[in-house]
Amino acid sequence: MSIVVSAPGKIHLLGEHAVVYGKSALLAAINRRLYIRIQEKKTERIEIKTGGRKKLVIHSIDIFKKAFSIKNLPPLEISITSQIPIGCGLGSSAAVSAATIGGLMKFVKNIWNPGKINELAYEAEKITHGNPSGADNTAVVFGGLLWYRREFDFLQSIWSLPISSYKIPQFLIIDTGRPQESTRQMVSHVAALYSKKKNRMEEVFSSQEVQTKRLLISLRNNNNEELKDAIYLGEKNLEKMEVVGDFAKEIIREIEKSGGVAKVCGAGGRNGGSGILLVFHENLTKVEEIGRKYNLSVSPVVLGEEGIRIENNPINK
Repeated sequence: MSIVVSAPGKIHLLGEHAVVYGKSALLAAINRRLYIRIQEKKTERIEIKTGGRKKLVIHSIDIFKKAFSIKNLPPLEISITSQIPIGCGLGSSAAVSAATIGGLMKFVKNIWNPGKINELAYEAEKITHGNPSGADNTAVVFGGLLWYRREFDFLQSIWSLPISSYKIPQFLIIDTGRPQESTRQMVSHVAALYSKKKNRMEEVFSSQEVQTKRLLISLRNNNNEELKDAIYLGEKNLEKMEVVGDFAKEIIREIEKSGGVAKVCGAGGRNGGSGILLVFHENLTKVEEIGRKYNLSVSPVVLGEEGIRIENNPINK
């Protein structure tokens, strides 16, 4: 017997980092998925084949066992196939945690409860990232377009926005390379800034929430000029949070000069790459030219995809 569960990646349209401090964030699940297959084994141990994600899977298994008071799991093989790059701001760790926990819940307990999956995936994210907002796991579990705010550590406000009510234009992504820092380190860096310059950082976070609201309204009203301005100012705020490296800034400035806008997604990065850039530009050719100049791939991305799900057919990849 086997089961395959998949979870999407996610993109922060705006609000990352500020969301840790109680501000709103706008996120979307994307058309890149991670698949986890769980199947019975005849041996007496659990075998994990994850492509560099073994520690995340082990954390998720431990959280599942504790939540359901399970001392020992039956012999299993757990394998992962993923379209989501690691450490680039697309929610890879959240997808691993959610898919692992969801797969185990269904395979071992025959329970499918997205709310419970999200609760436990958040616990796994805390082990991995230290003080995450809970937005990433929420986006990959529930999918679609989400408005998210963490009220307290134990209470999150989540609004699922009907995608049909929002005119989602074509966005692009550019991978600037994996940051040298982990998400945990980037979250800690912003926390250190907040500790040293609380008033200034409060102003930045409040400004970011204003831009996040403007971005949502621009999507609803199909107003590309307001959308561009919200992303432009949102990126400036991210730079004030010191989560954008010099290489990413250089590319973003090129995109802005050509008439578009771009921002880092997720935790960002200060050294080396800064992960994924979310790009909006009416002229795809100009973005592709910039990509070629820096030898970086430019890819379209679909926002508002389905969240975690049980796959009807096993995958062969």
